[in-house]
Amino acid sequence: MKSSVSFTIIVAIIFIQALTPFTEVYAGHTVWIQNKVARGSYTEAAIVLENKKGDFFWNGDTGMIDAEGAWTHTGYSLHVPDNVGSYWVAFRVAASTEEDKWRGPINNDGDKCWHFHGTLESWEVHEC
Repeated sequence: MKSSVSFTIIVAIIFIQALTPFTEVYAGHTVWIQNKVARGSYTEAAIVLENKKGDFFWNGDTGMIDAEGAWTHTGYSLHVPDNVGSYWVAFRVAASTEEDKWRGPINNDGDKCWHFHGTLESWEVHEC
């Protein structure tokens, strides 16, 4: 009887240790994005560790923590782990001639919210 209890405890500890890396990825805070750009537009936002100034390399920039995108009037979210002290957010509207817009540095002390507003050729980003 004593060995089955010990076995159960050991299996539980191994199971918890095995799942810990997966739960830590999603810990932290959420950055909510509201997409209010004119119909037919696709927006993207990325959480990065430093401001690259100008256009951001959207296909795997170094220092990128999370990135998402969506078509008009579809919201989305980005996740910032607890171990990140501060970050920048890069915003873009695909096919726009405007440069990417940057906000930050932002302290990672709670959930945040940003919204896109405007048209393909004239858009802005504001805090909610």
